[in-house]
Amino acid sequence: MALFRKKDPEPAPAPEPTPAAPKGSRKKEGPTPTRRQAEAARLQRINPQMSKKEARRRNAEANRKQRMSAMEERDGTPERKLMRDFVDSRWSLGEFLLPAMMIFLALSFLQSQVPSMSMVSLGLMYAYILFTLFDLFVMWRKYKRIAAERFPGLELKGKGVMMFGFNRSIQMRRLRMPRPVVKRGGAY
Repeated sequence: MALFRKKDPEPAPAPEPTPAAPKGSRKKEGPTPTRRQAEAARLQRINPQMSKKEARRRNAEANRKQRMSAMEERDGTPERKLMRDFVDSRWSLGEFLLPAMMIFLALSFLQSQVPSMSMVSLGLMYAYILFTLFDLFVMWRKYKRIAAERFPGLELKGKGVMMFGFNRSIQMRRLRMPRPVVKRGGAY
């Protein structure tokens, strides 16, 4: 008599598999949009409507990212990185070229009060440019020596490293891109 005895549990019948929905079908969430509504929704996804200010901001951000990635790719070579750090670690006459030119221009406007001031400012301007070119020449010679020590067998011709260094050295330090990492007088 099995009145107070545990019964052996009978295995539950396996649930019947539900028929799989055909691919591409989904549960309908509402009325089917009209063709005009569907095209408007598609155009909104492709070309979202935004204000002129927002569109300008997004375009500027995308352009900036593109320029930065191109600049990193172009200036990421070891010889350019060394040139960038070398230029940033030293004082040069070239970085004061723009402010000096503004002063020489202002002095040349004083020609009506002091007639010889125009000739003096012109002579000073040419002298400053010559000293700047000499400074750039000395900088390039030092850089070639350092690059030969660090990267033996590296050919610098045709890579634009010299013009890269010249352009960087005649920019004011605060305006250089990418920003200077090395302090003046620091190790590069």
